[in-house]
Amino acid sequence: MIDPGLRQEAERIHAVVIWLVGLGGALASALLVVIAWWLVVPPPAAEHPPAQPSPLEHGLFDRAAGGNEARAAGEQRLERYEWVDRKTRVVRIPIERAIDAVVADPSLIGAGSPAIFQEMGR
Repeated sequence: MIDPGLRQEAERIHAVVIWLVGLGGALASALLVVIAWWLVVPPPAAEHPPAQPSPLEHGLFDRAAGGNEARAAGEQRLERYEWVDRKTRVVRIPIERAIDAVVADPSLIGAGSPAIFQEMGR
C-alpha cells in the first residue's frame, strides 16, 4: 500500500497567488466584455434639427445643360432606320421592331442575318 515513509512535498505556490491570478483573469475578462459591448452597441441618436438641402447638390444639377437633349437624341436614334456599315450590310432598325423580330425568330441574333435586311426592304 502506501509507504508511511513517503511524505508529500510542500507546495511551492501559495494559495494567495493562485487566488490573485484567478481574480486578475476574471477582471481582464470583464474588462474585455465591457470594451466589446462599448464597440458593438451604438450610441443613442443625438437630436438634430431637420436637415436642409445642400445648395451644392442642387446647384450642380440645375446648371447642367444638355441632359434632356442627349436623352431625346438617344431615344430618337433607337427609333430610326440607318446603315451602320454598308459594306458588311449592318443596319440599325427601331428597337421595338428588332425585339419583335428576335422573339419571333431567335436565330436572327448574330452577324449578317438576311432576315433583318429583308425587314429593311433592301
